This record gives sequence, C-alpha cells and structure tokens, in this order.
Amino acid sequence: MREIYFDHAATTKPYPEVLSVFDKVSRDDFANASSRHALGLKSHDLLEKARRQIARYLDVKDNEVIFTSGASEGNNLAIKGVAYHNKSWANRIITTKAEHPSVRNVFEELQKEGFDVVYLDYDKDGNLNLDELKNALNSHTSLVSIRAVNNELGDVFPISKAYEIIQQSKAVLHVDATQAIGKEPIRSSDYDLRTFSGHKIGGLKGSGLLVKKERVRLDEQILGGSQESGYRAGTSMLPLDCSLATALRLSLTSRNRRRENAKKRNDYLRAELSKMDEIVITSPSNGSPFILSFAFTKHKGSVIAQALSDKGIYVSTKSACSAREAGFSSIVKNAGFDEIISSNNIRLSFSGREDIQDGEYFIQTLKDILQDIKIKE
Repeated sequence: MREIYFDHAATTKPYPEVLSVFDKVSRDDFANASSRHALGLKSHDLLEKARRQIARYLDVKDNEVIFTSGASEGNNLAIKGVAYHNKSWANRIITTKAEHPSVRNVFEELQKEGFDVVYLDYDKDGNLNLDELKNALNSHTSLVSIRAVNNELGDVFPISKAYEIIQQSKAVLHVDATQAIGKEPIRSSDYDLRTFSGHKIGGLKGSGLLVKKERVRLDEQILGGSQESGYRAGTSMLPLDCSLATALRLSLTSRNRRRENAKKRNDYLRAELSKMDEIVITSPSNGSPFILSFAFTKHKGSVIAQALSDKGIYVSTKSACSAREAGFSSIVKNAGFDEIISSNNIRLSFSGREDIQDGEYFIQTLKDILQDIKIKE
C-alpha cells in the first residue's frame, strides 16, 4: 500500500545528516560541556561552535542564542520571563486568538495570576487586526506574542508591520516561529524574542531554540546551574544542540526549492478539493503554501481522517498538541467559521518534497472514501 505523509506541521522525518551528527556527538563527545577537564572543554567548544553556526544562519549574535528542549519550553521562558521581570510596572500582555497551546495556555495562566491579557482577532482571510493591537498597547504593556504562521490554517501574520507598531511602546515582541522556520523568511530586525522546535525542520524531538536579543531582560524559569547564560539550567544537550544546527542549515538552504514545490502541490490540491461537494477550504489563499486546511459539511472530519489513515494517508484534524481533545477547533472557529466547519476540519501539511503523484493519489483516495461512505449510508 502506498504511504503518503501529509502531517509535517506535526513533526518531520529527521534528515540523515542530523541522525549522523547526533550519533557521532553522542558517541565521541559524551563529556559534560560544563566540566573543566580536557574532554569537557572539547564538548564546550563543540557546543559554542553549534551556537555560532546557528547565530550566523539566523543573523543574530552568538550570545542571543539559547538552546531549549523545544518551542513549548522556549515559549514559556520568553513569555513568563518577560512578564515576571516587568511585573512591577507592567501588567498588560497581548497575544492573538490564533496561538498554539504552548502560548495560549501560558497567557491563560498569567491571566489567572492577575495579568491583564488582550487577545487579538483575525479573520477567514488570515488578516490580523492591527488596529486592535494599536489600541491595546499602553504604558503598562510589557509583551506582545504573535505566531508567524498558524499551524492549523496556515495564516501568515504580518510580523514586520506588527513590530513597527510595537516599537512605539515599551513592549517587546515574541514570535513563535515554529511553523515559519525554514519556510517563511523572518528578518532578525523584526522581533525581540523568537522560538522554534527542531523536529519541525528535519531535526530531532527534544531540540529547540530561543533567540533573545541582548536588550531584552527576562527571569529564568528553570533554576539550577548557569548553563545558557543562566537562562536555562540543566546539563547541555550537546548531541541535540549540534544536530539542531545541522537541521537548521539544511532547512534554510533548501527553503526556496521546497517552498516552490509546496506551492505547486497546494495549488493543485486546492483546485481539486474546490470541485468537490460539501468541502469548504478554510486556509486563506495567501497563507503558507506548506499548509492546506479544508472542512466537510456533511461528514465528520475525524472519520475521514481515520479512513485516510487506513489507506496509508496521514493527515491531521487539529494541532497535534490538542488533537485528542473532543469538539471543535478553536483556531478555526476564531477565524469566523461556524461550529460544523470548525468541528470537521482536516489539515494537510507538506515538506515541499512531495510529488504530483502524491497529490493525485490523495484526491482519488478521498473521492473513493466519500463514495464508499455514501453507499454505506
């Protein structure tokens, strides 16, 4: 049976080079990078080499790169770190209604602690309400957190325009770039804090990054040793950190080619799906070419997704971090779709390496499934 993996927004298959680096460093450079003996210093040098490489790829300073276990940890460190550090003068923090649970849940927790949280709206066309942002900023605002690309619908938010507005205040901008890294260009001059995970770009689970510009002050969230300039205590994850540098290099150097290919697959599938009864395309036309979401008005999206899985085609109905939660997708509903659409959405997400046969096989299989279900009914 042919297998097609259309769930790259959830995780990606590691590059062979990434696995090779992880294996070599784990075997040959096992010493603790904080140890002061020769082997420890060798590991430390390797860690700093990976840091320099990543800083160069992202056009930031070496000391602005903080290794983490992934975007969830990075998001917690960035958001809580800024909010707590500035709580003596600022109690307002701002985010959007389109955020990943690792951002949204942190804001909800801070709101319970007494912080004044503002949630920005967006629409079906993927437009973020920048007027709301302007009006929400005040002299007591310390942080704005906006994801670069929505992981369910593929909305691409205007980070550069938002940052121009935010710079008129004392607030800093945190960008969750998990779905943007290696896909959408983001200038280093357009944010103060930036997070992402390695496993979304051909790296390994458990690897991630927080870019913290020098001018930003935040409180550490994991207490212990002085690793990562004191911002992230814990023994350095040297094999993961080195493999992340490799994954980032491979992802960035192949970005343009993969993006062009993803757009071709996205355009083809969008056109074919639009011809089918009861299907509503929920991804905006100007969204990320790596994500295409659509919904059913007469069938349960979860049933169709399972039927596709049985045929060897792997897709998602929600973000992987909330896929097991029953009910509608808040991301889709907050965009302005009704509960039927937001309860039966399916997401296709691409690596940019798929071929046209993958798309054709998906469309034919979906048609067969819908026909089969119709006959059974």
